Amino acid sequence: MGKNKKAKNKKHNNSKKNREAAALFFALVSFLSAYAFIVPARSGILGRAVSAVMFVVFGTADYILPLIFLRYFIIHIMQSVELKEKLDFIWSVICIVSCSVLFEAVRFTFASAEEISGGWVGDNLYPFFKELFGVWLGFAIIIIIFLFSAAKLFRISISSCVYNFLKNPEESIIKSEEKKVQNILQVKKQECLIQQKSDRAVPKPNILSVQEKEEKKKPESLICPAVKQTKVDSKIFDYKLPAADLLKNDSAADFETDKDELLERAELLRTTLADFDIGAEVKDIIPGPVVTRYDLVLSPGIRIQTVSGIIDNISLAMRTASIRVVSIPEKAVVGIEVPNPSGTIVGLRGILESTAFESSKSLLTLALGKTTDGSGYVTDLASMPHLLIAGATGSGKSVGIHTIILSILYKARPDEVKFMLIDPKRVEMPIYRDIPHIYNPCTCAADADIITGHREAAAALKKLVNVMDERYTKFAKEMARNIEDYNSKMVETGGEKEFYIVVIIDELADLMIVVQKEIEDSIQRLAQMARAVGIHLILATQRPSVNVITGIIKANFPARLSFQTTSKIDSRVILDMLGAECLMGRGDMLFLPPGEARPARLHGAYVSLKEAEKVISFINGQNFPRLYEPVVAEVERNVSFNAAEEKRTRDLIPALKLINERKRISQDLLKANFGGSARATNILSILETEGFITKPEGTNKWQIDHDKIRQYLEETK
Repeated sequence: MGKNKKAKNKKHNNSKKNREAAALFFALVSFLSAYAFIVPARSGILGRAVSAVMFVVFGTADYILPLIFLRYFIIHIMQSVELKEKLDFIWSVICIVSCSVLFEAVRFTFASAEEISGGWVGDNLYPFFKELFGVWLGFAIIIIIFLFSAAKLFRISISSCVYNFLKNPEESIIKSEEKKVQNILQVKKQECLIQQKSDRAVPKPNILSVQEKEEKKKPESLICPAVKQTKVDSKIFDYKLPAADLLKNDSAADFETDKDELLERAELLRTTLADFDIGAEVKDIIPGPVVTRYDLVLSPGIRIQTVSGIIDNISLAMRTASIRVVSIPEKAVVGIEVPNPSGTIVGLRGILESTAFESSKSLLTLALGKTTDGSGYVTDLASMPHLLIAGATGSGKSVGIHTIILSILYKARPDEVKFMLIDPKRVEMPIYRDIPHIYNPCTCAADADIITGHREAAAALKKLVNVMDERYTKFAKEMARNIEDYNSKMVETGGEKEFYIVVIIDELADLMIVVQKEIEDSIQRLAQMARAVGIHLILATQRPSVNVITGIIKANFPARLSFQTTSKIDSRVILDMLGAECLMGRGDMLFLPPGEARPARLHGAYVSLKEAEKVISFINGQNFPRLYEPVVAEVERNVSFNAAEEKRTRDLIPALKLINERKRISQDLLKANFGGSARATNILSILETEGFITKPEGTNKWQIDHDKIRQYLEETK
């Protein structure tokens, strides 16, 4: 790895030097060509020859060549700009050729422009445009080609220019007000600097109001520039929620059932049970888009466990897999869920257009999927208040997360709900990075993005705890018990409402490996207290083991959502019961709402990537401002949340003091003082790595460097 890293650094340095050399070359060519074209008489024989040749070929358009070379200089000198050498060359040729044709068209169209020339290129190409399109239409087409090629060469966004030209006057007024406020703040900042200098020269008593003291304590780096300027009222933006027709029609809405086939399968199920001396009668048949449930009335004396014990035999007889047996106490029957021979895809659109979703007033309404009988299942994240998701790879977990995000996007404005997305895998969430709903408590609104780094995620969650504490303080001043009461009072008094924050972690197991202590501590605090202030957590993992979904996490997440698991143990970890191992995968899931004893079987709504991109494009097309006030509480962004390093530092100094006192070292001595052979072995390894102790070859006795130990202890005092 070290060699690869050195090779990469060497390659990067070489590339940087090449870009700098090319930049200097283009700067020189730009200056020399401009000098030769403007003052050819003083540019020597070579300069006059180049100027004459370029004028013959391109005519008056040769004057844009220095500008093109200057643009190449800027592209190469700016390391952040991506090089597109072939494309830039093509657009450069198109630009100068179209400019020559344009000058030739001007010369023929306007009598007063006889001195302008298009050179050999314009003289040969302009007749083609003139004959094909006519004089004026050809003139317009040439102008469009020239402007388009120049925009591509100079990296100018045409859509942004058109938008800035056509945007409404209200935004212009807001920007002008922002500039005024910014100018005022700059003047005040200069006055403050002058005042500080004078204060250093002549000490004066520091008398500040409470508000000034609080503002003085705010770190300058943590305050977003947009917030320092002014606060833009998002209510003036007419935001429109996405329409359901952006999604595909629900193919499972009109699933067909064959009554004769259902009766045949019910009879086959009854005879299969009879072969194992289990008497049962089929009471009801409940068909669904993916699974059909057969409600059986068992004969007296037959236990449900007897039916569960022959699941494999029933699957073999029914020629299907993933059969699930569930008791239904309200009907005094046993339900056997059998997958249909040909299932249909459950789409999200049908659930979004259902009465249950449209009539829900909660901003955190979730359209999870459809039940086994085909009806849409809608729930509320605010009442859960947190959700734990688990499932094996390929079971539909990632699609379920997309469904949850889109459900909220169909209900809430960007100033009502924010998403804090943590994606260590870096592949699932990038499509949402530009939506105005994105939130990161460690940065200002303009810089908010998907969180992918482990330590960045730990810092963001720790900062979110500060957000929670700050909101509790704010709510207490207004005598509000929760975010609903607070927002109601803000509506009455005309104050600013608080938005909900939905934290989604796509792969919890990956974070727990690196920063388990910090992640678990922050999640515990947020899960216990964050509900009242509008912060809700959704944790997802494909490895539902006890060291990932710990007892602390499970105790604070009563709502569970399990996709297909690979073992019964994983099903017990996530649901505290069996059943998830019998699911079919591909969105088949068990949802355990808070306070319920039995999970509901759902078929998750499928959302393709193209559908999600359509919704995101619709939201981004409205150009809603991404606004929120960052938290002032100081949290180190680059804090090293390495638990092993903390433990290393914690054990090293006491061990060195013990060695300095006893003048010897052994594993038994460390075990007696620190407890545990594993910890003693780890301390010995640390001491040997740091060079405080050594063990020469051929001996089993540790040699101690007492001078180094004493020096280290003196430095750490």
